[in-house]
Amino acid sequence: MSRVVVKFNHLPRVKRDAPRRASELIRALAFEHERYVKQSFGASPSPVGGPPGVDTGALRASIRVEMTDALTAVVSDGVNYGIHLEFGTSRMGARPFMVPALIWLARNVVRIASDIGWEG
Repeated sequence: MSRVVVKFNHLPRVKRDAPRRASELIRALAFEHERYVKQSFGASPSPVGGPPGVDTGALRASIRVEMTDALTAVVSDGVNYGIHLEFGTSRMGARPFMVPALIWLARNVVRIASDIGWEG
């Protein structure tokens, strides 16, 4: 027969701290996403399938993070042509920058969480 003895229950602390810790993680992930996007831009002209090249820097400068509430972050660009670069048009191949950053983020979420001291 097995027996388990709980000497100290961490659940009240975990429950109390969970919303704040989750918000910290979401914020860290959003700013890592923004950083990755901005650093991914290359020289212009850029190849189809690669990240956009920098001509004026307006797109890169417009990338920003907005925390819309404690558990929601929006990473967006502030130019009207960003969507066309991301997905392409009938006349231009895509130069994605947001989706590749999300893929990178998904592969690095554990490291990023660890970097901010988040144990899960």
